[in-house]
Amino acid sequence: MNFRLVTLVFAMLLVMHCTDVYPFEFERDTVTCVDRIYEKNLKTVRLHLQDWEVSYPVMELYGEVGLEFSFDQIESQPQDYYYTVMHCTYDWKPSNLMFVDYADGFDENEIRNYDESQSTYVQYTHFSLNLPNDDLQLKLSGNYLLVVFVKEPEERIVCTKRFMVYENLVTVEGRVNSNVFGEFKKEFQKVDFVINPKNYPVYNPLDELKVSLVQNWQWDDAYADMQPSFVGSNSYVFEWEDRYLFNAANEYRYFNFNNLELNSEYVENIEYRKPYYYIDLVPGKSHYFEPYASAEDINGGYIIKTNRRNNNNFPEIQSEYAIVRFRLNNPSMLGGASVYLYGSLTNHELSQQYKMKYNMETHCYELLMFLKQGYYNYRYVVVPEGEGAGMDRYFFEGSHRQTENDYLLFVYHRNPSESYDRLINYTKFNSRNQ
Repeated sequence: MNFRLVTLVFAMLLVMHCTDVYPFEFERDTVTCVDRIYEKNLKTVRLHLQDWEVSYPVMELYGEVGLEFSFDQIESQPQDYYYTVMHCTYDWKPSNLMFVDYADGFDENEIRNYDESQSTYVQYTHFSLNLPNDDLQLKLSGNYLLVVFVKEPEERIVCTKRFMVYENLVTVEGRVNSNVFGEFKKEFQKVDFVINPKNYPVYNPLDELKVSLVQNWQWDDAYADMQPSFVGSNSYVFEWEDRYLFNAANEYRYFNFNNLELNSEYVENIEYRKPYYYIDLVPGKSHYFEPYASAEDINGGYIIKTNRRNNNNFPEIQSEYAIVRFRLNNPSMLGGASVYLYGSLTNHELSQQYKMKYNMETHCYELLMFLKQGYYNYRYVVVPEGEGAGMDRYFFEGSHRQTENDYLLFVYHRNPSESYDRLINYTKFNSRNQ
């Protein structure tokens, strides 16, 4: 064969190969570093510690337990999904680090682990991914964003999830304090804590340290740059009386439909109307004026579980999907505000698909959601009209200082000689464990 012809054929094969594996290029500086689902056919998108569904997506650098990411693609031909991870600053903006600075392995990888649903009316494909893995290992602590995307028929991001990787380089001692003074004492909680740097070098703590505090993974009202009330030679004290307060809110509402043959608590009716199951929840009411009542919730999370047809060994692929109707009694429609369903089941998003509509005939706010069998926490929140209006979690739920809440504390350090926010401590506090 002519040498030029061989060279031409080789060049054409090389072009075809490169076209097939050409990496997805997107402007990382324009990516919003939040938990968000961009595709309507992606359901039950979750990220947590391996084998612990209700845990937060926070893992130790080089620790024994990694993260598990999963989602379902509903009633359509399975696509090829890819992922990458981005390093972020302490306040959730893309950092200046290159991939090779914070990770070993490949910048772009395919999600290869997937299974088809078994014996369900709703057909879906369950995708899963463990981090770290053979293709990608992280070598720096800090905030990260998992970015999942497709390449065909067009390149686009389909979902993003936040997670953290921490090191235990300093110690933190503290507690949730419900003894708040003045006008806040009945409804608020705060966390008092002390950071002890031990032998970790921090030369200018006011400039080098960034401290974030989050209630129940609700990032919209997190404190992202807390300042100490006192700086000592071997400790940094955070014990403000009224500077960093959290509305304690109320225990989450809940329901369970892992059994489609029986109506459990707060489930009014279950009916199969081809091709879907329909679940009517008992209409809710405002809890604002009710006294506090203790309840064992999971702080807004959910657990996938099924007893359907005695198939409960593999709930990820044996659980059925159903259309669940949420109803909230209210005498009239709120003026100048909207009502949303809120919790992990809505990815903590305030998008249009989770906005409730008022039914003039039933005097209820109503919403239909396509959910996988399991146990769910949720609440109803109010968002006033107008740009920049904050979420009101308490209008329908009430607020009590006795409420059980998780508080997640993250301590970051930016060494003047380094170009990233190192996560040097992660501590979880619970208001019941005092």
